[in-house]
Amino acid sequence: MTALAVLERTLGDTADRDSWAHVHEQTIGSYAASSFAKPTSVETYVRQIIAPREFRGNAATESGVRWEPMLLAWAGAEPNTLFVHHPEHRGFGATVDGTIPGDPFAIVETKAKHNRIIDGPTPREVRQMAWQLFCIPEASECRFVWGELVTGPSEDGGWRLRRDPQTLIFPREHPAIVTATALIVPIAHEVLAGVRAARKAESTPF
Repeated sequence: MTALAVLERTLGDTADRDSWAHVHEQTIGSYAASSFAKPTSVETYVRQIIAPREFRGNAATESGVRWEPMLLAWAGAEPNTLFVHHPEHRGFGATVDGTIPGDPFAIVETKAKHNRIIDGPTPREVRQMAWQLFCIPEASECRFVWGELVTGPSEDGGWRLRRDPQTLIFPREHPAIVTATALIVPIAHEVLAGVRAARKAESTPF
């Protein structure tokens, strides 16, 4: 069993898209939490969860999906498909890209950057990692692993690595993680309350 499976807090699995989507209608995941940048925008965040815009993906997202296994392998990580909830709050959860075995184990977030050279995560990506560490307190750190892709017509999928994948390690006590956690967790509690109230109103006939 993987490091997350043994926690016995699984709510969904991306291998079962229907059940995974159902779980996300009732919980705050890391993608949603990563957008929590302003305490004054709670109503906006609730609306985004209640009525999300449909996104079918594009060439960049499809490429990112193809490169994720390679980035995980580079990091020595086991792929993960489980949506795991916080030990005390079932309404909060995360699906991390992978885990690195150990005691304690580490979680991994991968990103494919297309035609961009970067030196670290964006503020939103930091919030995403902070949320994952909040929901999985058993993990010691989050490793941010990215690949910089440039167009290569002769390559599979039309992209190739500009250089070897890069890694930055964010222990949970990292100042950026601490700051992001302090910002997003209070917002998440308000958003979840709003989502639950809205769902209840939807199911209650007049």
